[in-house]
Order: sequence, then structure tokens, then C-alpha cells
Amino acid sequence: MRNLVSSLWIAAWCLVSAHASRAGTCPEEIRGGWESQLPARALFGITIEINVDADGTYQARLLTSGSDEALAVWHDRRSLRMQSERLGFSFEGRPSGTGKTIDGFVAHSSSLYRVTLEADGANRWSGAWSPFPIVADSVALDLYFDDDGAGGTGGYFFFRDDRLPGLHGLGASCSGADVALGEKNLGLTFRGAFDDDYSRLTMTVVAPGGISQLVFTPMSAARRAMSPGASDVAARNTAEAAYSGAAPREAGDGWPVAAPADRAVDTGPLGDLVDAVSRGDLPKTHSVMLAKSGFLVFEEYFYGFGPDITHDMRSASKSLASTLIGLAVDRKLIGGPEDSVLSFFPDYRFYRNWDPRKADISIQNLMTMSSGLDAIDSDRSSVAAESAYQSQSAQADWVRLALDAPMIADPGTRLIYGGANPLILGGILHNVVSEPVEWFAEMALFRPLGIDTYKMLMDPTGVPYMGGGMYLRPRDMLKIGQMYLDGGKWLGRQVLSASWVAKSLAKYGRLEPLERNGNEYGYLWWHENYTAGDSSIKSVEARGNGGQYIFVLPELNAVAVITSGNYRAGLEMTRQPQRIVQAYLLPALLRRSR
Repeated sequence: MRNLVSSLWIAAWCLVSAHASRAGTCPEEIRGGWESQLPARALFGITIEINVDADGTYQARLLTSGSDEALAVWHDRRSLRMQSERLGFSFEGRPSGTGKTIDGFVAHSSSLYRVTLEADGANRWSGAWSPFPIVADSVALDLYFDDDGAGGTGGYFFFRDDRLPGLHGLGASCSGADVALGEKNLGLTFRGAFDDDYSRLTMTVVAPGGISQLVFTPMSAARRAMSPGASDVAARNTAEAAYSGAAPREAGDGWPVAAPADRAVDTGPLGDLVDAVSRGDLPKTHSVMLAKSGFLVFEEYFYGFGPDITHDMRSASKSLASTLIGLAVDRKLIGGPEDSVLSFFPDYRFYRNWDPRKADISIQNLMTMSSGLDAIDSDRSSVAAESAYQSQSAQADWVRLALDAPMIADPGTRLIYGGANPLILGGILHNVVSEPVEWFAEMALFRPLGIDTYKMLMDPTGVPYMGGGMYLRPRDMLKIGQMYLDGGKWLGRQVLSASWVAKSLAKYGRLEPLERNGNEYGYLWWHENYTAGDSSIKSVEARGNGGQYIFVLPELNAVAVITSGNYRAGLEMTRQPQRIVQAYLLPALLRRSR
């Protein structure tokens, strides 16, 4: 499976440079905003069927709106695997002990999706898969042609519904009125042509489940005035706006629930919070969760989100990289945080920009962003900045690229925010576990927490990307925070060692750049202090771009999660969840009026 995924990923990824090299040929007339409707169900609906013949041979079928593909299945006593070259799709699963389910991962484009196939008769399992978290016949799709920053024309896609996946355009290439575009996250390709007067763009789109024709027309003036990706979905329907103060629903996912008042939480500030989001005063707040004393007491969704929809955690996923490293240490797959990083990469016999200090980089240095490597995400000229390694096409092995970067400081002396540090942690995990990293994460972390729906991004070599991009349901994000609050336990079971939790939540220095960050930093966890009256409340946080937060509040025996969609709105809006904690959640927890 990994070879298929890697070849597809790299082929799409290399398309960036191919498009970029011809981008200058696109005429100025196409620049601006265009809109269409993408037939989501027809292009992305895939049904997976697996059955066992009388002789024990496994067979599979992939059913889409326009095809029925039979596939051979490889299997051993533990796993089964199948792949479709035509759809760019593969599946690896493991039958449960009862035989009622096959749990596994769909690999498509640059993502891994956790899926479960259910028994559908004797020796037969089936399930529907789509990269879309909602069921819709069609969805609004916007396309912008604009300056790509390199003197050419880029093509940028946005859905108007925040619940849908973020899209990553691979550029635009033109030949006269003909235009071709690629998209990485969903594996879309577009080819078509403009009318002679550039009033319409007709394109054929190829997707995993089929082929369709789209017609793009110029956006209305009102739509062009809105920010790209602005949602068509209201924050809250009027009928749903009022907050009842009742206990959240019991979902059978392990969370005990209680009404806020029963856990000494004031419903007044919580009602004010719901009203503020519903009015649009706290834009693009997608969900707010609060647990007190181990009980889920507040669960509210906005902009069409709900309990079954996973959310992009962005860089809040980095805290999970630290968790997985801790689980590997607990299992003695890694000696400890002091281990030398280079010792885990014996196949790398030569490093560019060699510096003896590279041999001194430890796992702890990676987890505290203090490796000393030139990996500064706030500096686009940095060799191993996240934007640099994700956009280049010369080195498919991002871990190698990061380790090849020059040293700019002694290890452990400066904490500088850079996604390359957890990226390298993913490479270490890949080299020490005896199975794919996603299966290690499933068995060591997600299954013990009762988390069975999630998505991971992959690097071009098919390894889960530890720098960000995990998708979890907000209730499941809250479980991560509760586990850390409880010293590594979930529902009384020790999942992660208490010693690792203590090391993770310690303070190792202030994170640079100080004018943007300046926080004390743990093992990929942030420290923050909030003021409530005369009190200073300590918080340890997982943070992600656009406003994805897990708040661990030990002094209040509470955990909160806030997800948002302020991805292109600047640092102030990314930190909006902190204002929500300060203005609403702390008063509710402390039973103080605002």
C-alpha cells in the first residue's frame, strides 16, 4: 500500500513544478474569482465490499457512481490489503476478534482515513467511504486565479462550507485559452478551456469516484468582496440559538456527561457565549467543549458542525506527536528523551551542511523546538521552514531535508518554532515501530481512548506527518486533554505514563520568535496564564492555526476544546479561543459574573 501511496503522492507533488514552470503563460484575463458546483456524491462516493470465498480466498469490490471494480486481496493471519491503481486508492484492514468488523485505513492522495467495514452477512463486510464529512449531492466550489508569488498565475480552490476539506492547489498551466490545474488534498485534476470572451470556463474534473464536467462563471461582485473561503453556512439557526443549560448528549464514547450546574459550573456565561457566537461576535467558532471533574458539561457546535464531524487540528496535532513518542518510550522502543536523533537514521550516511553539533541533537531538543536546525516557520527564507519543504520538489524525503539543514544554534540553547522538529519525530517513530506508524497510533493511543474516526496527513513517502494536519472530532480532542489532566489515564486506565505527562507539561524555555510567541514551552505543549479577578489561572495548551485549541486547566480540574475556521485571518483571530476562555469559560468555572 505504501508504495502505491508514495508514487501517487510524489506524482501529484511533482506536478507543482511542472505547473509552475508554465504558469507565466496564463493570460491576465483569467485572474479573479470563478464559481461552480462540484457534484460531491458522484465524484467521491466509494463503497468497499470484501468477502471470503469457501476456499478462504478474499475478494473485494470498489463501487462508485460509474464503475464496479473487482480487486484481489492480499492477506495473512493479521491484515488484508487491496489497492486500486485506477482510483489511486488503497485499504489496509484488520478483522476484529469477533469478525463483526474490519478496522483499517483508506489511503488516498496525501491522507489516511480511519474507517470501519461492518459485517454484512456471513464472510462479507462493507462500508461507504468519502473524504467528505457530510453527505451532499453538490457543494459550492470557488476558484481564484491570482499571482502565485513567483511571477506566474496560481489556481486556488475553496469550498464555501467550513465542514469540507481544505484544498491545496498545485498551480495552473495554460496554453492559449486551455487551462489545467491540480489539487493535492482530494487528488483532483481539472482540464478545460475558457470561452473566447473569457466569460465562462468549462472543465472536466477527475476524482476518485468518477469524472464530471463543471462550468465556472465569474463571481458576483458581492461574492468577490468576501474573503476567499467565506462560509455560506450561518453560525446558528435562530431556533437553535438559545442555550438550555442541559447536560450534553450521552454518545457511548466513554464520556460521562452532566449538566453544568451539577458540576458547579455557572450556565450564565455559557449562555452568553452561545449568544455571542450566534450573533457573529466570535466569527468562525466551530465548536466549544468543556469538561469539569471528568464530566463533559458543555458541548456546542456552530456553522453546521456536529459531534460526528472531524476537524482539522492544524498544529495542535504537534502535541500528539509528543504523545506518540512518549508511548514509544513507555514501550522501550526509544530509550528516552535524551537519545541522539541521528542514531535513529543509520541509512543516512551523509548530511549536507554537516556540523558536529547535529550529533548532539536529542529527542528532547526536537520536542522543545530547540534542535538548532535552520527550521523557522516564521521565516520563509529558512531552509527547513514548513512552507519551504512542503512546496519544494527536489527532495521527497522531508525528514532528510530537515536534517540536511544548516545549524543556526547549539542544540538546547534556543527554542524556535518550526514544524520540521515534530516532522523528524515522525521519522523516528517510523524507524522504531514494527508496523506502520498509523497502526502504532491506533493500537497505543486511539483505541484505548475509544477514538475510531480520524484522519492523518502523510508526507510524500507515505509516513504520517507529525507537523500538523490531524483531524479529530472535538469530543475526542477533549479526551486527549483529559488524559493529560489525569496523569496519562482515561477512565481509570493508564494509557500514557504519568512520568511522561509530567515531563511533557514541564517548562523548558520561551519560544521564539518572542514577539509572536514568547510562551514557556513543554514537549510540544504551550504554557499560558489567564487572569480571573485577583487569581492567575495556569493553562497548558495544544494550539493550531486558525484557532484549534486544547486547554488543560489543572487548578480548575477542567479541560476545554475550541475549534475554529480563522485560517487566513491573522494571529489575532487565530488566538480568539484564548479570549473565549478568558471572557466566558473561566467565569463559568469560577462561578463569577463577567
